[in-house]
Amino acid sequence: MTKIDEEQLQIHRDLILQASGDGVYGLDCEGRTIFVNPAAERLTGYSSKEMVGKPQHMLIHHSHADGSEYPRLECPIYAAFTDGEVHQVTDEIFWRKDGSSFPVEYVSTPILDEGKIVGAVVSFRDITERKRAEDALLESEERYRKIVEATHEAIFLVRVDDGQMLDVNDEACKMLGFTRDVLMTKTAEDLHPHEMDVHQEVMESLLEAGKIKTDRLSCMASNGEQIPVRVSASIIQLKGTECILFIAQDMREYVQAEKQARKFQSDLHHVSRVSAMGEMASGMAHELNQPLTAVMNYVQACRRILDMGNDEQREKVSDYMEKAVAQAERAGKIISGLRKYVEKSEANRSFEELNVIVEEASKLALVDGAAEGVDFNIDLAEDLPSLNVDKIQIQQVVFNLVRNAIEALEPTPLKQITITTSRAENLVSVSVCDNGPGLDGKLVGKLFDSFVTTKPNGMGLGLSICQSIIEDHGGRICANRNADGGMTFKFTLPISAGDKKNYG
Repeated sequence: MTKIDEEQLQIHRDLILQASGDGVYGLDCEGRTIFVNPAAERLTGYSSKEMVGKPQHMLIHHSHADGSEYPRLECPIYAAFTDGEVHQVTDEIFWRKDGSSFPVEYVSTPILDEGKIVGAVVSFRDITERKRAEDALLESEERYRKIVEATHEAIFLVRVDDGQMLDVNDEACKMLGFTRDVLMTKTAEDLHPHEMDVHQEVMESLLEAGKIKTDRLSCMASNGEQIPVRVSASIIQLKGTECILFIAQDMREYVQAEKQARKFQSDLHHVSRVSAMGEMASGMAHELNQPLTAVMNYVQACRRILDMGNDEQREKVSDYMEKAVAQAERAGKIISGLRKYVEKSEANRSFEELNVIVEEASKLALVDGAAEGVDFNIDLAEDLPSLNVDKIQIQQVVFNLVRNAIEALEPTPLKQITITTSRAENLVSVSVCDNGPGLDGKLVGKLFDSFVTTKPNGMGLGLSICQSIIEDHGGRICANRNADGGMTFKFTLPISAGDKKNYG
């Protein structure tokens, strides 16, 4: 290489050194500065004249970030003078002329001349912005981790490809009874071994829509308990990996509260029925008196015939006994119907014929003879579908409406009650119509509120309970004044009445 080439190469090196955005300075074997580029001047605040010939360690690398002394012999920059190795440091600080510091990463490379170490060149970079971004990221991650751990819901991060757990929070471990290490070995399918069909359907819907909410799933805990959960799930991208974020709410307390509410409602319905029977108690003697008196008469007639009758009269004994049995059965059916009606039981839905319910409840409402003098008509529609209902509860509604209609007719000379069943599209309905005096328009709108009554000794719970029963079956109940006088109470039930999902 000619002298001109060497000079040109040196010019290029100097230009590169001048243009570099990284700070660069050279040191001799004593640690004194032999050259500094403009970036180093700018970053440290020292001029080249202030740095050249001075121990660089004492100028910009004399202390740690906490202010404690940084011994020269422990400095990686100076290690390059002794071991001849390149030393790279990614997180230290340099000090400026004004006494402030800034984070740096640097490389200290030994300078060799014919195999002998004659100094080192140091290239450094201000990493303030990078550190700020890293700190912000760490703060963000810590913030979101605290949010995730503080929530009352169980959170699972699952890889789409194989369902493998990527992350879970403490609440998930607590809910399922697994340690974090064990739960992290599970897959999404492992949590639903008892309902794989439902799990597959939910996953297909999720992958198609990208997000989903469902309460169809339950999770298998470590002790084998199937925990009902309400799940919100979304597909997210995480570092190029398609993942599913599951947020699961433990529904056990909700399910228990719902069961208690249903039990309370059932108890309230039962109390209402017993109360109604109490009001009818005095009339029961009248209703039962006829069949029991007939039984007594037939039995006494048989005794007389057997004691004093002739052969021809004795042939009538069998006929009399059959009639006595029939009357006894009649009395028994009245008592059995009342007993079944007031019997306390848990809600039990089954497919029932609406017309049969209406007929049985109507007969029960007339059992004490209160409807004497009432023109009572039942118009039942044909071919009504069976309904999935609680038979006793629907009977309670019909019973209450009929009894109310009977009581409303007391001041009316020509009393009429008509019960009608019908169907319209996906609904069936029952109407109880009377020709009594009717009610004031303002009161009609409040009839189904609790403790609202038109009866002197009424509690105002009957219609409120009727409303809760019908709405619990997915239906509606209303009251309207008739154009020609009286009232019509009507309730509707969906064809799929009672087909609701219950947890547990």
